[in-house]
Amino acid sequence: MTAQDLIDALGAYPAVILGYFAVLPAAAWLLGDVPYDREGGKSAWDYCYSVIIYAVGVPGTVSAVLIGYALFLTRTNLLEVNFLVYFVPVIGMGLTYWLIGRRVAFERLPGFGRLSGLMLLIALSFGTVLVLSKLRILVGFFASFEVLLGLGVLVFLAFQYAGRKLFK
Repeated sequence: MTAQDLIDALGAYPAVILGYFAVLPAAAWLLGDVPYDREGGKSAWDYCYSVIIYAVGVPGTVSAVLIGYALFLTRTNLLEVNFLVYFVPVIGMGLTYWLIGRRVAFERLPGFGRLSGLMLLIALSFGTVLVLSKLRILVGFFASFEVLLGLGVLVFLAFQYAGRKLFK
């Protein structure tokens, strides 16, 4: 089974995808009306928010990577991809994060630092792969070896920062 077969298999269940990414923002919106102390210690509601954030964040991040891969590396026409698999998770993630962010600070939620570190690590990895795929253009026309070495050090430091944040 290839990755494209998996994407096609996921796209065969549009009701499940739409239901999943409709229930999570609705749950975040409903949890926003629950009265609890948002300034005190962590409560069960904070853990409920964290579960929702992880449930929508991981598929949304994978979908964002799929979009970037299709757009920049394979040069796939985004008008021809499955909208439910590629774009609905990102839209659902953005809407859910917006709804939760209006009610509670993300720093308060358990595990959000690790999730943001994972997202940063994935984004840095994708950026590194993108730069490496375009390296011959960058080195040939825009950069010297010293600039390339400096960029390598910056990418290494960014990976260190994301790794520390992920494995706190």
